[in-house]
Amino acid sequence: MRKNSRTSSNIVFRTFVILIIGTVAVVTAYLAVTNFGHEFGQVFGQEKIENAGQTLTNYEESKAIYIGEQKYLPDPDVYTFLLGGVDKFGTVTESDSYINNEQIDFLALIAYDKNKNSCKILIINRDTMMEVPVLGLGGKSAGTAFEQIALSHTYGSGLKDSAENTVNAVEKLLGGITVDNYAIMKMDAIPILNDMVGGVQVVITEDLSVIDPSFVPANPEISETPETAVHLTGYLALQFIRRRMDVADGTNLSRIRRQEQYINGFYNNLRLRVAENGNFLVKAFGTVEDYLTTDCDYVKMNEFQNYIKTYPEAAIFTMAGEARQGPEFIEFYPDQGNLTQVTVDLFYKPAE
Repeated sequence: MRKNSRTSSNIVFRTFVILIIGTVAVVTAYLAVTNFGHEFGQVFGQEKIENAGQTLTNYEESKAIYIGEQKYLPDPDVYTFLLGGVDKFGTVTESDSYINNEQIDFLALIAYDKNKNSCKILIINRDTMMEVPVLGLGGKSAGTAFEQIALSHTYGSGLKDSAENTVNAVEKLLGGITVDNYAIMKMDAIPILNDMVGGVQVVITEDLSVIDPSFVPANPEISETPETAVHLTGYLALQFIRRRMDVADGTNLSRIRRQEQYINGFYNNLRLRVAENGNFLVKAFGTVEDYLTTDCDYVKMNEFQNYIKTYPEAAIFTMAGEARQGPEFIEFYPDQGNLTQVTVDLFYKPAE
């Protein structure tokens, strides 16, 4: 009988404990729905979903461009590839500081519109004045500085952090677009790539005899040919697109006109080589890999190559604006109306 009494007492005790736990659970659930519903909503996602929607709206609005009452947003069906040239020779090496001695000397952003089946290339003036992202110690953001976009590459180690800082500057300049991939190369790569596509033919429109004595425009009074066409190979190709200070008026604007002509010829030849050899671009970039910084792996490079092969000839765009003599260097101030329109035409679409 005593054993049975203890058993009964244990059963009663356990039942009491279960009732207490059950009561606490019910009260807790009730309070979660009533008094603490807002907090629980945050934990289980209701508040986060609302905030996510608001964040998405704010994110889109931060990238929106308005022309009159028409709103434009970045077009997700436009694939972009940034090509850049650094003003130094030699293989890619890491700086032992958080800054380096290299500047971007050339920038071209290629846009492939999947819906319009078009290829457009925007040449960005290296002297463009803007709020350039600054990298400090450890590669951390240290605000911005109003200076030439060429200096965007000077921040960082000279490797991917510097290249990506230039990407960030270009994205910021163009209203917040996304640059999908990039390739930044040293000067050594230009003659190599030029010769791999078979050289580039250009027309001499100004006196470039400091580069080569034959690089002078045709004189219709003494020449039977209306223009002087030359086939650029090797180092002459680099000189044609890079030489500035002692050529023509010495400005980057005149150099961009030469670059525009060169890019058109180079790109057309590149398309021919890619059509002939489906692995050409991978091979070309592999040949200059010591002078190259890129975020492209084999798969991405093949994707870029397919765009080159599939899309028609490129249309070249430049930035309108004014070049002024600054305290030390030439400064280019883009025409904001023109820059906005070009940005919309190449990278945006009307908001629905």
